[in-house]
Parts: sequence; C-alpha cells; structure tokens
Amino acid sequence: MDDNVETLLTERAKTHGDAKDTFALAGDLIAAVLRHKSTQVIEPHEFAVVNILHKVARICCGSYHDDHWNDISGYAKLGKDLHNQLTNNSQGG
Repeated sequence: MDDNVETLLTERAKTHGDAKDTFALAGDLIAAVLRHKSTQVIEPHEFAVVNILHKVARICCGSYHDDHWNDISGYAKLGKDLHNQLTNNSQGG
C-alpha cells in the first residue's frame, strides 16, 4: 500500500475510530433505515441521511471532532433543500 495512504488511514483512525467498528455501525444504521423504505430507489435527500448516519457512526466509534457535527449540519441542510425540491415544498413542515 502507498505510504501516503497508510499515513492518512493512521491519522483518520485517531478522529474516526476503528474503520471496522465505524463501518459496522454505519451499515447497521443504514440497513435499519432501508428496511422501512417501500422501494429500492434512494432519493438524493435520502442519501444525505445515509451520510448523516455515517457521521453518527464516526462520532460513536471515534473521538470528539467538531468536523463530524459540522458535516451533519451541512448534510441536513442539503437533504432538507433536496427534499423540498422533490416535493415542491419550499416551507418544509
């Protein structure tokens, strides 16, 4: 493996926790959400939810890092905007 990649993974483990644990938790959270969908299609706003769940897993398995929370805020805003576009609902609700 490229030394740069190995260095990056070592650094990321400090803020994101063990990749296996994080991926397992994220997979469980995502699977739970997908079980409640009536279709196999994932809409763009739902992919924002998937990204949020991945960040939740990082928070639970890693160390505290402001960036995780900031990313969740950003994904939530993007997801809300995309959902509103899909439903033509600019007010939310």
